[in-house]
Amino acid sequence: MRKQNSIIRILIFVFAALIALLVIGGGIYLFAASRSLKAISLQPDFAETSLEVGTQYTFSISATPSKASVKKATCVVDDPTSSFELNDDGKAVLTTGMNEGNVTVYVECKGIKSQVLTYSIVDSVARAQAEAAAQAEAQKQAEEEAAAQAEAEAAAVAKKYVKATGDNVNVRSTNSTDGDVLGKAKKGEMFEKVEDVDDWTHIMYNGQDGYMKTEFLTEISEEEYNQGPTEETAETKTEEKKEEKKTEENNNQTAENTENTENTENQTQATQTKEEAEAKAKADAEAAAAELQKQQEALAAAAQAATTYTLSGVPVTATQYKNLLDMFRFATPNGTDEEAKAEVEIHSGAEIKAIIQDKGW
Repeated sequence: MRKQNSIIRILIFVFAALIALLVIGGGIYLFAASRSLKAISLQPDFAETSLEVGTQYTFSISATPSKASVKKATCVVDDPTSSFELNDDGKAVLTTGMNEGNVTVYVECKGIKSQVLTYSIVDSVARAQAEAAAQAEAQKQAEEEAAAQAEAEAAAVAKKYVKATGDNVNVRSTNSTDGDVLGKAKKGEMFEKVEDVDDWTHIMYNGQDGYMKTEFLTEISEEEYNQGPTEETAETKTEEKKEEKKTEENNNQTAENTENTENTENQTQATQTKEEAEAKAKADAEAAAAELQKQQEALAAAAQAATTYTLSGVPVTATQYKNLLDMFRFATPNGTDEEAKAEVEIHSGAEIKAIIQDKGW
């Protein structure tokens, strides 16, 4: 009887031990299952869709279930000039390269891959400079066109003169042989030229519009015109005047003096008009250059203000980032930008803030 009771007790003990092992094993399995990674998600901590070159951006990593560990997650980036790594806070940090293009990132843990995110990388400073250069080129072209127009206007108001190469050439009222004959031009006689009309030349003849065949005329300088008629023309006119009455001589002389006075006044007016046009063109060009300079400075300031960087989780402006690089460059062996960047990145966010505050940047 005692032996039978001992066997029963042993069987009860073994059965209880088996039950305990099953309960413990099930609990361990359920605990492990509750922490087993099912899915992983990558969420950006920023709103930008286009990323700036040489800038840090952080991403939060979410796991399903939330208790699953992602400390051994692998960060993957397809741009060899950019880096994508986990920081001490368990966040993924993307540092963009210095070239424009596209960058794709994702994280992977225990064979489970997050969604793939793709961003474009831009250099806003370089783009602003290119835009300013394009505007400068357009402004330069506009200034050149304005100067050319002013020169053309000045040339248009400058008077031209011609001299008759034939003797007793008809001066007509229109540019046609059917036009009325207003008079005859003597060889060497000079006139103010208005324009060329086909094979005719429009001239001012005794205060009215006249036309002569271009083949019987040659252009002369203003200086030659102001010197008066040639010796040959003067002798011809002298002989004609001897045959005319004294009253007609006086009238002709008066008309000639009046015409010379008008020509002198017209020449003076043309010179003044040309000088005014040149002065106006110069003033317009200077004003345009000053305006362009202002636009370039505004674009550069806007581009500089728009650029931000993140150092150890601390956002800094482009100016602050440059000042930090310049300061740390002197503490590096070779003083290169790469060494300075590495020196900056080993400092904590609190140290970065303290340096900026202390320097007053």
